[in-house]
Amino acid sequence: NVTLDEPFDEIDKLGEGGFGQVFKVKNKFDKRSYAIKKCPLNKLTGKEKQNVLNEMQSLVKLRSEFVIKYYYSWIDKKDNCLNIQMELCFANLTNILETKKSLFNEMTITEICISYHIFYELTECVQYLHEKHIIHRDLKPDNVLISMDGRIKLCDFGLAKELANTDWYRMSKTKHTADVGDLSYQAPEVNSDPIDYNHRIDIYSLSLIGAQIFGFNTNDITNGLYRLIPDLRSDQLHMPNYWT
Repeated sequence: NVTLDEPFDEIDKLGEGGFGQVFKVKNKFDKRSYAIKKCPLNKLTGKEKQNVLNEMQSLVKLRSEFVIKYYYSWIDKKDNCLNIQMELCFANLTNILETKKSLFNEMTITEICISYHIFYELTECVQYLHEKHIIHRDLKPDNVLISMDGRIKLCDFGLAKELANTDWYRMSKTKHTADVGDLSYQAPEVNSDPIDYNHRIDIYSLSLIGAQIFGFNTNDITNGLYRLIPDLRSDQLHMPNYWT
């Protein structure tokens, strides 16, 4: 039961999400920088608290080069916040895509190589989760991080779920929740009736992220269920001019 002020100096606010805010901090003792996610428990619903707990459990279980590193967690009684200490990363994929777009007016060999490397490592990360029988359920560029040594890593496991199997040809027998994740990257079967899906919903999200990485018009990816799939069946899909 320590406060954020005691062992850490707050350097900068990195971002915020539905469950809290993320800060860059520096440890006063080891002089290293970390990321700390502060989740105000008194402002969260019971379901949101369960999602935060789920994220912590996933980070503890998934100690791997493919997942952001978890160090420690504690409750700050002063403001009733759960603090989750994690490794500090360089940027998220959203930042990288924006930078890449400003640097390259059109896709060059250099950018193709960069894009291939990013997507290859991202695919490895998703494969690792599925081999552990876990579906992320909220894959999007904001939840893909680039570590300080340049590796692609996944974060934000609040909606992640463990399955009994990840057989490509069989749906999970586990009861699922409808309408999870970002609508722009959400697979159609997430809102099916009955709610019956498996790890392939991550593959759907991964394909949309890949389309962005390789330069497809983001307007075709927004609300992917309603725009990208119908356009694939017509002549209206805006292909990058370097694709033939």
